[in-house]
Amino acid sequence: MHRATERPADLDHLLAHGPFPAALRAAIAARGLSLDRIRHRLARRGLSVSVPTLSLWQSGRRRPERAESLRVLAGLEQVLELPAGSLGILLGPPRPRGRAPVRGRAGQLVTVSQHDQAEIDALGGLSAVRARVVLRATGAGLDRWPVRWHFEPGVAPKIFADRNCRVGIVEHDLDHDRLTAELVLDSPPAPGESVVVEYRATFPAHPVARGYVRIFDRPVRDYLLEARFAELPAQCVRVHAEDAGRELVPDSGGTVHVAEADVVGRIGIRWEP
Repeated sequence: MHRATERPADLDHLLAHGPFPAALRAAIAARGLSLDRIRHRLARRGLSVSVPTLSLWQSGRRRPERAESLRVLAGLEQVLELPAGSLGILLGPPRPRGRAPVRGRAGQLVTVSQHDQAEIDALGGLSAVRARVVLRATGAGLDRWPVRWHFEPGVAPKIFADRNCRVGIVEHDLDHDRLTAELVLDSPPAPGESVVVEYRATFPAHPVARGYVRIFDRPVRDYLLEARFAELPAQCVRVHAEDAGRELVPDSGGTVHVAEADVVGRIGIRWEP
């Protein structure tokens, strides 16, 4: 005979009052299932979610918001033997997505030039990118600049500040495989003045990549991308609206590069390992 599972009193309290992350953690603990086991049971229901995403949900660093994620949440309630909608009701209204442009009372930080140095390992995987950026202030009190990355699923980069800044808030959007890191400037430049910022992104795992692309939504006066290969690939080509597909020849140090003035949109390098 089937016997209903009795939930702990603290779980009932959290399901009634929240917050969502604590209720989710308590429900998972009550069922005694690992996150990988939960992922597997959801997959059997035709619902796809990664273990890192489940971990971020229960830590409170991310929460389900997209339609697909909410379908996963409904399946999660079934797997955890919870009443339908008991977790979803704790989410409240959706939070705003993305970040506003870096503006002060009257102005913004504008990218004047940027130099990226990408390191590619012997398997063709992107292991690190070092960036040197010159920013100019068009207003006073501007001390924050967002760095955005799109990454391979499950391989989010780690961001480190190297010069004239520190890493502030870091947001992971695993639903979109996207990361936004806020760089906080050591000293805001005066209006009309510039500051040089250096940071790097490292990757804990190196999936075999096919290219590196930087996207500029506003024109940048000078952009230089260097890609240094531990093992030279079969072919490297330029990625850009102009001269797209043009083959790039490595120098004696195993490095290829693209340089562009007044660049906007996508620009980068694609390679075949």
